[in-house]
Amino acid sequence: MHRRLALLFFAATLTSCAGPAAFQPDTTAQEPETPPAKPNAVEEFAKGKRSLDGMFEVLVDDDAARVWLVLPAPDDEGTVAELIYIEGLASGLGSNSIGLDRGQLGPSRLVHLRRIGGRLFIEQPNLYYRALSEDRDEVDAVRQSFASSVLWSGKIAATDEDGRFVVDFTDFVVRDAHKVTTRLEQNKEGSYKLDAKRSALDTRALLAFPDNLEFEAILTFAGEKPGSQVRSVTPTAESITLIQHHSLIRLPDDDYTPRAFDPRAGSFATYFLDYAVGLDQSMQVNWIARHRLHKTTPGQAPSPVVEPIIYYVDRGAPEPVRQALIDGASWWVSAFEKAGFEDAFRVEVLPEGAHPLDVRYNVIQWVHRSTRGWSYGGAVTDPRTGEIIKGHVSLGSLRVRQDRRIFEGLLGAQHTGSGNPDDPIELALARIRQLSAHEVGHTLGLRHNFAASSYGDRASVMDYPAPWISVDEEGHFDTSRTYGVGVGIWDDFSVSYAYGEFDDGTADATPEALDALVNTALDDGLIFAGDQDARPRGSSHPKAHLWDNGTDPVAELASVMEVRSMALTDFGTGNVVVGTPLAELQETFALVYFYHRYQAAAVAKLVAGVDYGINVAGDGRSPARAVDAQTQRDALAALVRTLDPVELDIADSTLSILLPANVPGRGRGRERMNRNTSPNFDGRGAAISAMDLVVSLLLVPERCARLGEQARLDGSQLDLNEVLDALGEAAFDRRARTERLRSLQRGLQSVLVTRMIERASDGATPDDVRAILEAHLGRLQRRLARRSASDGPDAAHYAILARLLDRFMNQHPWTPARVVTPLDLPPGSPIGSDGFGDCSHTN
Repeated sequence: MHRRLALLFFAATLTSCAGPAAFQPDTTAQEPETPPAKPNAVEEFAKGKRSLDGMFEVLVDDDAARVWLVLPAPDDEGTVAELIYIEGLASGLGSNSIGLDRGQLGPSRLVHLRRIGGRLFIEQPNLYYRALSEDRDEVDAVRQSFASSVLWSGKIAATDEDGRFVVDFTDFVVRDAHKVTTRLEQNKEGSYKLDAKRSALDTRALLAFPDNLEFEAILTFAGEKPGSQVRSVTPTAESITLIQHHSLIRLPDDDYTPRAFDPRAGSFATYFLDYAVGLDQSMQVNWIARHRLHKTTPGQAPSPVVEPIIYYVDRGAPEPVRQALIDGASWWVSAFEKAGFEDAFRVEVLPEGAHPLDVRYNVIQWVHRSTRGWSYGGAVTDPRTGEIIKGHVSLGSLRVRQDRRIFEGLLGAQHTGSGNPDDPIELALARIRQLSAHEVGHTLGLRHNFAASSYGDRASVMDYPAPWISVDEEGHFDTSRTYGVGVGIWDDFSVSYAYGEFDDGTADATPEALDALVNTALDDGLIFAGDQDARPRGSSHPKAHLWDNGTDPVAELASVMEVRSMALTDFGTGNVVVGTPLAELQETFALVYFYHRYQAAAVAKLVAGVDYGINVAGDGRSPARAVDAQTQRDALAALVRTLDPVELDIADSTLSILLPANVPGRGRGRERMNRNTSPNFDGRGAAISAMDLVVSLLLVPERCARLGEQARLDGSQLDLNEVLDALGEAAFDRRARTERLRSLQRGLQSVLVTRMIERASDGATPDDVRAILEAHLGRLQRRLARRSASDGPDAAHYAILARLLDRFMNQHPWTPARVVTPLDLPPGSPIGSDGFGDCSHTN
């Protein structure tokens, strides 16, 4: 394997071997001539400048705020060095929606520093297209077929007779490398440009070490017509000032062996196309992302390690959060021990004075934003091999406060600060421990596993955990298993796959050994389902869910609804801390009222669900199969029960304390429910939103299509007719007992008709699905026309629905219209964009 890796390095080097003609300067440009080479030219140039010794010598003029690199003589083809380059933000904007966070990293890039004439070029080779071959002509053919990217060039200031030279590096550092202006424009937050007069190299932040150089610049972006998000997080919105960080990193040595990626093992991967493989092989090469970890005694037997993986927690994280971060991240110690690595993983506090973006430190960073947002795990990697050089976790600081609010809503604020098992602060810290472990897991190279909540008593910290609270036999809340402690059996397996050594006495793993490890895990019931299986609303995997619990989604929904009902019954002024304006109760109440939203989504995936795995040819594993008919019908019935107006009506005693958010000195915030009754709380609007949540889940386009397909293949299966009949019965046949509840039922009727029309009028809806929907709508129109002849609120409502349906059935083309526009739910998942390349590295 080392030989093959050496060939890869050879291929990467050749990427930079274009002749000088490829970089001919513009002869029309009028630049000062490059000083000719002369003895001691570098020494003369360095006079009066501060010098830093590191990977390269760095010269600094503090008064002029400029920096130069002293670089070695280029080789015969002009190459000076091959490095890894990464940039990021040392300070952030503070807006989740825009996403320019403190500590946010850009992509890891392999770069070649090349001298051509009087300039230094920084070129990024194209590593997606490679030829792992000893045949130089074959390598050249691939290299010359795809573009590289020159990122920057700078003028050479002095050259020694021995070829050493000095290049002014200031302009490389003082530029918008992180694409801040692009991000602002994409978010429609205004038109900004880098203002050179208000931007400068920060010479005090320069760091030089044997294997890396670190630079920072203060960048100011001037703009016009700033958007609302920018205005909310800047003192003067027309001027945004951020600190940008750059790292130049020496390439790791070749004492690292890439490991093959297996889609069933839950790792991230570096992938590329190898044009040199035989016609009988796949061109796509996948190597997992992982840290370098060697045992002092190679092989499968337990052994100490040559150099442990150490993570450092941000000194800016306050206690008791800091200790929770250390404790949670330290859970990975056991996974490495089970994989045979002794003292392989440690977590400490970042040394005083250390920079969080210094590539020598794996860091868990505590990041502040104006609203709660995603946490994510990123990394600096060797783009050639996938080796992780630096893990970098960004944890949003407001998450723990949101979790505390959830528990105050469920359990009451009277327990806050008590230190007891039901203390909302203690429960929120338990969540932070889990979150720390989760995001560190990403930086160890591990993906989400959204099936892990369905087996092994929470088999992985790489799932998204919902708080697992239940009602005990005495009618009290049981918080004993709210969050898990420690990594799970899936995590043990995934670490063994990524890092484990084998009995051949080396760290190398044969395909046969890795395949055997995966098959053993599958035989033990360790299921993997990733983001693509869980996040889409129309996804079908019956075990791949976000924010769910338990092996039986239907039973767990019943438990969640019981917890919700009990919390709503007890809800009052005691659900916020004494002295808090009662207007803030709206935010807490929303978390309780929609407490079932994620478990309902999990149950909806059973309807027209398809159980499948990531199978490979020849493994003999079970093929995809539809969820059995009875389970689907149980799921449908459970979802329909959540639509009962009795479940969704809000007590007068609660409505009376959900005061308008008109409190001086406090903004309305993004966590409160929307309302039609502004400024007052909208109880009916909240109920309609809850109804629409479930109806929309059941009528997702992909689910409707699968209902038709599964009924075509199996006449005993649940079909779309049965789903529409169940919804229609709940909406139109079960007459609520009081006018108060009937008003909510009319809301359900409006939601159902609106969503059915939307689905039937969607041009992408399959013809068989549209036919069923239109048949139901036609029968409903005739039925409502008859009912509208009576008196009372129901009759007037039926008349509106009947007229809408009549227009839909007879108007061509149909002009979209709806009886009701459900209010958007308050944010459930963290606000803002997902991050680490993917939403896959977030939580």
